[in-house]
Amino acid sequence: MVCLCEEGRCLRKTHFLKPFSTSIDGSVAELPRLDDQQRLSDSSLHNTSSGFWAADHHFFLSWLGKMQALYEPIWKKAGIFEAIKASTYKIIKDTSSILSIAEKWCSETKSFIFPWGEATITLEDVMVLLGFSVLGSPVFSPLECSEMRDSAEKLEKVRRDSLGKAKRVSQRSWTSSFMGRGGQMEHEAFLVLWLSLFVFPGKFCRSISTNVIPIAVRLARGERIALAPAVLAFLYKDLDRICDFSRGKCAGKVNLKSLFKLVQVWTWERFSNIRPKAKEIPKGEPRIAQWDGLQQISKNVKLSFDVFEWRPYTKPLKNWNPLRFYVDEAMWLTVDDSVDDAFASFARCVKVSYLAGNGFVEDYFPYRVARQFGLSQDLPGLVTRRRKITEKDAWDDYSNSLEGLNLYLPSQLDRGYVTARYQDWWFKSASEYFGSEEIQKESTEAFDARNTFDHLDKDDDDGDIDVSTKVPPLSQVVQKLEEGFTAKRRISRMHRSAKRYKITESDVHMKRAREADAEISTDKEDDCMTVAQLIRSRNKYFSDVDKKTGGDASESLGKRSRRYMLVDSDDDSGPCQKHALMKVEQRSVEDDGTTKKTEITRQTCDDVNGSDAEKKAIINDGIKEADSWLLEDREIERRCIGKFCSEVKKEEDVDERLRQRTLAIEKMALELETRLSKMEKSLAEIRKWKTRGNQTKNGFSA
Repeated sequence: MVCLCEEGRCLRKTHFLKPFSTSIDGSVAELPRLDDQQRLSDSSLHNTSSGFWAADHHFFLSWLGKMQALYEPIWKKAGIFEAIKASTYKIIKDTSSILSIAEKWCSETKSFIFPWGEATITLEDVMVLLGFSVLGSPVFSPLECSEMRDSAEKLEKVRRDSLGKAKRVSQRSWTSSFMGRGGQMEHEAFLVLWLSLFVFPGKFCRSISTNVIPIAVRLARGERIALAPAVLAFLYKDLDRICDFSRGKCAGKVNLKSLFKLVQVWTWERFSNIRPKAKEIPKGEPRIAQWDGLQQISKNVKLSFDVFEWRPYTKPLKNWNPLRFYVDEAMWLTVDDSVDDAFASFARCVKVSYLAGNGFVEDYFPYRVARQFGLSQDLPGLVTRRRKITEKDAWDDYSNSLEGLNLYLPSQLDRGYVTARYQDWWFKSASEYFGSEEIQKESTEAFDARNTFDHLDKDDDDGDIDVSTKVPPLSQVVQKLEEGFTAKRRISRMHRSAKRYKITESDVHMKRAREADAEISTDKEDDCMTVAQLIRSRNKYFSDVDKKTGGDASESLGKRSRRYMLVDSDDDSGPCQKHALMKVEQRSVEDDGTTKKTEITRQTCDDVNGSDAEKKAIINDGIKEADSWLLEDREIERRCIGKFCSEVKKEEDVDERLRQRTLAIEKMALELETRLSKMEKSLAEIRKWKTRGNQTKNGFSA
């Protein structure tokens, strides 16, 4: 296939999502003509807080703790455990961000249209960010047995009895009616509250919805329900309403009922230039925890949708690992009854289908954004869709058997390619969609930038990729970073050791000077050099330095070493450096005096004796003194390293003990809470037995 790569067009073996077209003149799903849009504002929408409000901290979280201790296995069986945990994190609403991205929604393609291409919220996003399952039974399935119908009727009766003046039931009223009641009914009531607030929120804030009662009854018995397609269908429907409103197709205000917090979190995950700095995810918590309580950093969001991340969920984060279908190496998989749920979920995410909501149906077109799944993008083919379709028919289409399907799982490093014919088609379609030649130019530049950035195949080595001079190969970049890092790390480590163990900065600088002096004169040939040749080599080096720095060759060793250190220094140690250099100068003055005395003594010896043996003795004494300094520095360094290693080991031991103690305390607290819950349940049973006994006794006495 002819694709776009760094040098232009090239032949690549790629994988696409069906349906796709092989010719621009063929059956291609064209972009519609964009009508004149009006700017959206917060006043245009009746409820932009849909899905953003958090539960009452005291009532809901305390109730959640009790229910989790009793029914966590059932929640995992029903596939809602991760979703319940994700709902406890507060996402602060940013209206500007939501409206800016909503203005780019196209109801015909079910995607956001940018100058550089299409992107959309998929079942993958709902599954990873909110924790809802794409597998299971539909949300509209009726209750099958009489026992389940009786439970639903009891819950509905309590809801009707709790109606307030506004004809709705508040969260606090519902909680007070069931919290602490015990038994299966309390569990069902808790799930009704969770579904009403965090899955299918109604138009009234914090109110209990009657439509979720049958779903809660089924979930309470461990039935797995595919909540993800229903949640995404509600979101698509609200985005379509906003799109129609901006085109002037509906009057008044738009009433939102879906989880619009997903739109905001999806925007932060995909556009790195406008998102806040993410938090560290607590151990065992969902991915959405990194956005808890954060606010938008970019003020002008409308001009910032130009840095898109195609596959953010393939990157491991601290305390969070990618899902199982993000494999290390690309592979083919034949789907059957024994296939893992993770791989079956990925198959549902990439399959064109209908999304069955509660009373409506939406289209799902993942093939238009194949690069979000690590696959290549080709011309989007036409999909024959039925205008009138029931929820049951839509669900049958969604849940078609995958038996025998050959599923391709791309590597987590794959970002996909764009075919040359798709680029040609997109330039033409985008200019017609936006109705501007200037937009076409902008899309061309942005499109080329994205293709150049993302089209690095995992099987290519750095030496096999021909890249432009502006973007060096990764191996060269890493090599340069390592070269600079090694030197910086050595200097930084010496300064840390000096600070930690109270070694003076002058000692550190003197050691650096002597090490540099030693490195210059240490080659493969140095092992065969005599002492005199070694001294002449050092004198030659300092004379070269003097020529560069304007010094005099007759200066003493201390002065030359001091100036050499100033020339070689590449760190910013500030006042500490000045203090160290003052001490070095003081020591250099002493060295100068010693050197002068040595020169006078040498002259006297030359005048009196003129013996070469005495000259060699003087030189040997100087070399021995330098060697003693070097041994002293090495001994200090050895001691510092030993102390540093022992301190680090002690700190690691303390941290490990604290971590183990914390885990033990948390485990004890959880066991105690579970035991208390069981005791409360037992006491409730005892009260019932006592009440029955009193009633029986009174009956006999009467």
